[in-house]
Amino acid sequence: MTWRQLVIVSVSICAAASLARAQTAPSALSVADLVGMAAQRNREFLAVKQRVAETQGLLRQAGVRPAPAVEIEESTGRPLGSAGEQAFSAAYFHTIETFGKRDKRIAVAHKSTEAVQADLADHLRLLTLDVKVRYAEAVREQRKLETIQRLLSTNREYYTLTDMRVRHGDAAPLEGQLFLTDLSRVQVQQVVLANSADRALLELRKVVGAAPAEPLQLATAVPPPATASGLSELQERALRDRPDLHALRLVEEQAVAEETLARAEGKPDLTASARYVRSDSGFDQLGYNAAGQLVPVRGRDNVLTFGLSVLLVPPRRNQGAIEAAQARSVAARLRREHLESVVRLEVEAAFRRWQSARSAVDILDQGVIGQSEKNLAVFRQAYTLGQFRVLDVLVEQRRLIETQLTYLDLQSELFEAVAELEASVGGSLR
Repeated sequence: MTWRQLVIVSVSICAAASLARAQTAPSALSVADLVGMAAQRNREFLAVKQRVAETQGLLRQAGVRPAPAVEIEESTGRPLGSAGEQAFSAAYFHTIETFGKRDKRIAVAHKSTEAVQADLADHLRLLTLDVKVRYAEAVREQRKLETIQRLLSTNREYYTLTDMRVRHGDAAPLEGQLFLTDLSRVQVQQVVLANSADRALLELRKVVGAAPAEPLQLATAVPPPATASGLSELQERALRDRPDLHALRLVEEQAVAEETLARAEGKPDLTASARYVRSDSGFDQLGYNAAGQLVPVRGRDNVLTFGLSVLLVPPRRNQGAIEAAQARSVAARLRREHLESVVRLEVEAAFRRWQSARSAVDILDQGVIGQSEKNLAVFRQAYTLGQFRVLDVLVEQRRLIETQLTYLDLQSELFEAVAELEASVGGSLR
């Protein structure tokens, strides 16, 4: 068997082995699957999610009315020598909130709930961006490793064939030494890239909340969609849809509602009351009863009393709370205005990054990669015919590998740029 036939057989065996591995591989996870997994398992995100339940409980509590009071009294003069004096009373007190305090409390709690829900949506936006970036890094490093592994396999085959040619006197010993040196260099690259791939996958596991022993097979990254929207349209969309900006608007509205509530709480409430009193009094005089008998005189009275009380408060009783609410309102407005100005810049930066990455990928797609592969094939063929030196083949091979690794970096950059642009806009670009 000639060395050319050996190359064909080796390539066929590698292709068959790759096909068998692909057929038995577990189902791969897409980036959407990973985002869903992170939303269900990421502890930090789940902790933020509990704030929604907290504010919903506070919303229910804000609608609770003041509890009424019941008072019961029993009086006797026996310990003080007035054995004939006795009294019993029962009273009911009901607080009436004035100036719509309950409705204003509910309004504040409702705004707080909406703000927390918007904040949760913003955390999901940032979590999605983090997952996509980690996913792109993991896929990039895995692809780089696969590229180097393919090169390593090819170099081993060429080294074996060159060593055979050297032993048969068809090639100089220097050619075998050059292939061996390049083989060692590629092995070092494989070790470094294998470590990078492992670290990138561990970072992805940390974000999505996957266990160390849990299988995590990643799907091939889908090419990012091209956006037809212009920069100004994306900026307007971000100002409309960004959840963090929506959350700040709600916080600003909540601060205004808190000021309104503070002003209302500075007004006194009314307390309505009803009291029943039954008194039994004895006197020293004697009198005749219905039977004409002489008995001690006693007085029994039943009295029903109604009342309305109001707490006397100074006019500026709640001024401190009002000023604090006003300060929170101003602070919320300033944060919102700052974010509105920053959002435009964030969208523009992400848009420029996307344009740059897209242009670079298009340049490599349009002929650089394909032409480099053809050049290397020509160099290898010419080397087998004795027209090129082995050093020429190795130089061209390194140039192709550098181009392929650069292309993988740019693909990852393009994927991350689209993810950042979607995060800065506040929604998908599809």
